Amino acid sequence: MRRVRFSGLVVLATVALAGCGGGSHVTATSTVRTSTAGSGRVPSFSSARAASTAARTVEFTLKIRAHIGAATVESEETGLFSFRERRAHLYKQIPGSPVPQELVLLGPFTYTNGNVQAALSDPTVKPWTKLDTRRLAAKQRRNQPDELAHVVAPAYLSDGVARATPAGRAPDGETRFTGLVDPSLLARNVPAAARASVLAAVRNDYQTKPFPATFWLDGRGRVRRVRVDYRTAQRTRITVDTSYSGFGSKINVTLPAAGDIEDISP
Repeated sequence: MRRVRFSGLVVLATVALAGCGGGSHVTATSTVRTSTAGSGRVPSFSSARAASTAARTVEFTLKIRAHIGAATVESEETGLFSFRERRAHLYKQIPGSPVPQELVLLGPFTYTNGNVQAALSDPTVKPWTKLDTRRLAAKQRRNQPDELAHVVAPAYLSDGVARATPAGRAPDGETRFTGLVDPSLLARNVPAAARASVLAAVRNDYQTKPFPATFWLDGRGRVRRVRVDYRTAQRTRITVDTSYSGFGSKINVTLPAAGDIEDISP
């Protein structure tokens, strides 16, 4: 039976996000300042990314919805990751698959249960795979999506907003902001250590031209939710909705038994 290798981005992103990007860039230099609104103090939007990443680890839920003609395709990812190192435990519900994809990222190694369905009918198949990304050729690395950057990037989008507008409070007390994310401004503001991976994820998942986004910040100024809606060149409507919680949570990166893992590194 054919074995399933590491699959990269979810099917939805592969199909629906194809063709996004392109367009002009807008240069923006103004900043967002802390202000007050009503009886409550509005958290500082300009420090939202720093406040969020200071926790080092976070839980997340990322939902992608694509409206393709009359059809709607959805996918969902959950898990925990570290802002400081390549360390994460992720789960993906892929459209059309009854088995969630599970991934453990440890430094250069990517472990996934990509063979689990084949293993259910063939006991000789190891359900898990291991990929050493350092052994990929340059072209393979370019074609190999960065699963961690994909879920980290939304927390950095506020760095690309020149002017955010407070847009009310949510029932749980979070402050909602709206703003235009300019990828060129984002490139200047994202910390050097995360810049390349975050910008690559933004190019893959969003657009290369400025795009509107809505942010929810909690009372400590941390990004709790980011929602982006846009249309591709083919007029497919994409919604990427990411929520963050459990800041500072411990990440469980326990691996299955070595006998259940097949090394698929080149």
